[in-house]
Amino acid sequence: MNRSIIFPSFLLVLLATPAGCMAQAASGPVTFQPGPDLQQRILSPSPAAGATQQSRRAAIGSGKTMIDTGDPRNSFWNEAVDLGGTGAVVNADMLWDSSSKILYAFGRTNLRCTHGKSIDGDLLIGIYGKKNFLGKSPGSGWWVVNLAQDECHAPLPGLYGCKFDAQGTTLACGHAEVDPRINDMAIVESTRF
Repeated sequence: MNRSIIFPSFLLVLLATPAGCMAQAASGPVTFQPGPDLQQRILSPSPAAGATQQSRRAAIGSGKTMIDTGDPRNSFWNEAVDLGGTGAVVNADMLWDSSSKILYAFGRTNLRCTHGKSIDGDLLIGIYGKKNFLGKSPGSGWWVVNLAQDECHAPLPGLYGCKFDAQGTTLACGHAEVDPRINDMAIVESTRF
């Protein structure tokens, strides 16, 4: 066989395989992307006009989709917000952790499973602000949702989520856990859907 045909074909296979694997690695059982308006809230992490339940609290969320920052002086409020940039506005709890420089949002919203079905679920989002103590890019962050086994084809019950960059692009997804020591999310097992 002609070498001029074999080498380009081999090169094409080598280049295409990692791209396909990377595309698969950035998917989880739930399809969600944070809305740009929510990501921009780190520029002014304070209650919007019409916000309610304004107080000081350490924790936000419910059940497994909860995080306790350990600082009861954090600003907390509830407001109508479009979490996913889809036009679906929900009443969401917001918490600005001023010492860690992380904005958290929590709300019950309609989520789309990767395989097409929709579910209502509790969603916790963390967005890194400027000069955050973890040194992450401002506007980048993570989200998690608690799923039962087989819900959205989840292989195990528990938290699933994704990390995203400052443009909202998904970087990594999988079975997740919230680390209470640093108030951050970690992917403990990558999933492909």
